[in-house]
Amino acid sequence: MTVHIALLRGVNAAGNRLVTADELIALLTDLGHADVRAGPKVGDLVFASGEQTGAELQTQIETALMERFALRTDVYVRTADAWRALVAANPFPEFAAQDPGWLMTLFLKDAPDKKAVGALRTAIRGREQVRAESRQLYATYPDGIGGSKLTNGLVEKTLGTRITGRPWTTVLALEAMLGG
Repeated sequence: MTVHIALLRGVNAAGNRLVTADELIALLTDLGHADVRAGPKVGDLVFASGEQTGAELQTQIETALMERFALRTDVYVRTADAWRALVAANPFPEFAAQDPGWLMTLFLKDAPDKKAVGALRTAIRGREQVRAESRQLYATYPDGIGGSKLTNGLVEKTLGTRITGRPWTTVLALEAMLGG
């Protein structure tokens, strides 16, 4: 069995049906996954699964969410090893130590090409910084997220892929759930 983390985009956001952590745990358990646990926020799940790939798990969970809850949302799955690697690859360790709530990890459906990441950096109008690593984008928001022009919409449009974001504090909390 391989341990995975699944991140659901926009769960319980305005316009979506409200879904509880218990309902999500039951859904993944019914799909045959083991040791399903809720993360620090609804829509973050840790679970063990058999031989399915991350892409297969994403599709399976997205389909089940639609069938059971009429919830159309993106799901982003990473293995425990991949999660630990993305924590270790953080290109902004000093910023994370000083202000972890303003360091976001944006999880991408597809890895961006270097040209698109360069275009995103050019589009930044504030003090934000971004670095891409595989299917993650690390973004610093030294002046806060609320007024930033580095929005999810801009990132998606520029990179040509769907995203969901988690603050560094959540990324670390999920890593802690993986154990040793």
